[in-house]
Amino acid sequence: MLIRTDDIFATIEGLPQFREAATVLAYWSIGDEIPTQDFLSRWYGRKRLVLPAVLDDTRMELREYVEGKMRAGRYGIAEPDVDAPLVDPSEVDFAIVPGRQFDPDGNRRGHGKGYYDRMLAGMRAYTVGIADESRIVPRIDARPWDVPVKLVISGRY
Repeated sequence: MLIRTDDIFATIEGLPQFREAATVLAYWSIGDEIPTQDFLSRWYGRKRLVLPAVLDDTRMELREYVEGKMRAGRYGIAEPDVDAPLVDPSEVDFAIVPGRQFDPDGNRRGHGKGYYDRMLAGMRAYTVGIADESRIVPRIDARPWDVPVKLVISGRY
C-alpha cells in the first residue's frame, strides 16, 4: 500500500511515544528526502524541536529549532544558528531519523560518516526512520556500530 508524506507524519503524530514526547529530534530535509519542513512548522511552539548541527567530519551537536533562525551548515544543509540553545541527546524523547536506505528490521544506511550512529548510541529516545518506499530494501548488513531505529515508516511523495 502506498502512503503519502502527510500520511507518514499522521502516523508519527498518532504514535503514543510521539504524543508523550516533550523533546523531538527531527532533521531539515534536503533533495529527495521526505520533506520535514511542514512538520516542523506544525509542531513549532507545541513541542521542543531539536535539529542536528554538524561540527566537523565526525561530530554533530543538537540545537533547538527556532523558526526563521537557521543557517547553512557544513554541507549546505540548514541547521539552527550557533546561538540556538544546545540540547543534550539524553533529553530527546522521540527522534525522526533520515536514511538513504532502511530495511524492515530498522537497520539503516546513511551517508557513511556515522554521525547518527554515534549520536543514537547514547540516546534513550524512541527512534523512527522515514523514507520514500524506494529506499526500503529487504536487508541491510548492519555493522557492529550501526544503531537501528525502532520503527520504519515509508511512503511516497
